[in-house]
Amino acid sequence: MKRLYFTVLTFVLAAPAFAQDIDAGKLLRMRDSLDNILMVNPTSSAILVRKGELELYSFNTLMSSKTFNDREGNSSYQPGKYSLFNSLFQVNYGLSKSRRINVGLDVSYRSYRLDADKGSSSLKVLSGDASNLKGLNYAGFRVRVVPFKKLRNFTWQSYVWLPTAPKDVRYSLGSNKVNFGNTLFYYTYLTRKLGMFLQANMTFAFANSSPNPDGTLSYTELYLPLSASLSYVVTPKDIVFGSLTYSWVNDDARNFKEGADHDFAQFSAGYQRIISKRFFANIVYSGTMFARNYGEWNSFSFGVRYLY
Repeated sequence: MKRLYFTVLTFVLAAPAFAQDIDAGKLLRMRDSLDNILMVNPTSSAILVRKGELELYSFNTLMSSKTFNDREGNSSYQPGKYSLFNSLFQVNYGLSKSRRINVGLDVSYRSYRLDADKGSSSLKVLSGDASNLKGLNYAGFRVRVVPFKKLRNFTWQSYVWLPTAPKDVRYSLGSNKVNFGNTLFYYTYLTRKLGMFLQANMTFAFANSSPNPDGTLSYTELYLPLSASLSYVVTPKDIVFGSLTYSWVNDDARNFKEGADHDFAQFSAGYQRIISKRFFANIVYSGTMFARNYGEWNSFSFGVRYLY
């Protein structure tokens, strides 16, 4: 784990040394098309808007898994096919003329389904079938800032999400705990067409005072996803990108030093269309490279962003 963080830190610090000399004005004009190309673990768009501007952002993911891997990463028994749909909607408002402080609201919807038939369609999770567990599972507040005036390509975000799903399905949807998270975003340009985007997140899902519905004790969970992506500007309005993500999960945050209870790595590839200065859309495919004590998930995502 220490080696992983050291590698990521070295990558971040070394990247500017390889970047070509690019006009600073052009960098700022290109922000909206390059600094939020991918959210594998979407906590927000990484864009900051100016004072008085309002950003609407939606990221929607359809996931499925037919295989569960044991702690050694070998395929284990899974009774059927799991399907999951997540939809994150954000409203983001600018407080400063220099685009350094934004505040916002987040709302998350989730639908979950287990099919005995592994050949069933993942789209069933979007239907009105009574066997689907679904609901608005989180709502919360967020602040996003550029902490260093001279380092505009580095952004810090902090957020709190509160459970909002009906109490009888919160535990099954995995959204029965208050979440507190912090995210670091960093981007740079290696050439005029090639951009790099890094994201590191740390989220705590705080334990409840009462036991879980199944009688087990509630513990504070820890999530540590890291991702790095490269984007290529095919045309001023067309961008393709790819990324690698590693996620570390502890069911009990106190056991962090003992290693992850679950961890996995994913690859992603996508395309973004800059429709106008105020509107873009992207599509992403993600697959699992390895997973330990976790399912092998693959997903399709669709994101849209509009600026008022």
